[in-house]
Amino acid sequence: MQKVIGSSSVESWPDNLDSEEKLQSMPLALHRRFYADEIRVIAGLEDQALIRALSTVAREDFLGSPPWRYSSGFSLHAGAYRLTSDCRDLYHDVFVSLKSDAILNNGQPSIIARLVQALNLRPGMHVMHVGCGTGYYSAIMAHMVGPSGRVTAVEVDQELAGQAQANLRELPHVTVVHADAANLAPHSLDAVLINAGLTRIPSAWLNSLAQAGVIVAPMLVGVEASSCDAMVFRVERSSQGFKAAPLTMLTIYPAASLQDASMRSALSSACVTRAVLRVQSLKTAMHPAGPGCIAHTAALCLSADPPG
Repeated sequence: MQKVIGSSSVESWPDNLDSEEKLQSMPLALHRRFYADEIRVIAGLEDQALIRALSTVAREDFLGSPPWRYSSGFSLHAGAYRLTSDCRDLYHDVFVSLKSDAILNNGQPSIIARLVQALNLRPGMHVMHVGCGTGYYSAIMAHMVGPSGRVTAVEVDQELAGQAQANLRELPHVTVVHADAANLAPHSLDAVLINAGLTRIPSAWLNSLAQAGVIVAPMLVGVEASSCDAMVFRVERSSQGFKAAPLTMLTIYPAASLQDASMRSALSSACVTRAVLRVQSLKTAMHPAGPGCIAHTAALCLSADPPG
């Protein structure tokens, strides 16, 4: 008999194979297609280029040699991780350990895909990916912007940056930079994805953003300095200024050089009162705190007022 998935047929399976045997004999490319569809449903994806990228890029090529340590995302406790040498296990909504001693992971696909979709990537765009890890999501975005676009993948950890450079070497439109992104002054950016928790967005990044360009920034909240919880904001440049809106919440590794204690405190208070849900703009010009200020510092203000 022949098994048909949607409109695409795959190789014939003998009738005497059970479900597990059929799964084992299924081409890995088909597992990637099912994975992309799983993430589409979980993350609410509508961007077809992103869905195609998820179904195309080989995740196992960015995770080192097996066995891999992975978890479902319900716990970061060491006991929640499982070991696998089966590539099929990577094509589910799980995160995979990159550095177990530092609790650094290849992010959970449904969460990161939701952030990538918010960038509105198109062919020809220039994207900066801060905290690229070993390069998997940089490769996803490179697939979306195409050879006419560019991805600048930045990683502060020397070992991970070296792995990313090796993993992305066959994509000439991707440049891996081993550096603290806080010290970079990029040029002509259409989008920035930040895979680290911060409470300070460098003015150089905002100034380099093109009209209608987007930054997706996880802003750390929580009064405890050890908290890794973040409210993610989508910031878009317009002719009137920077539009901003909360996108989602997640748990993320902090970027040590991109912190502002006063902004973290203000954001934490705004989350407790739910005032953070009223944010409409990000203001960079110095001004006194007013009724519209949700999280205000001298350098940056998340405001309930529209841009302008």
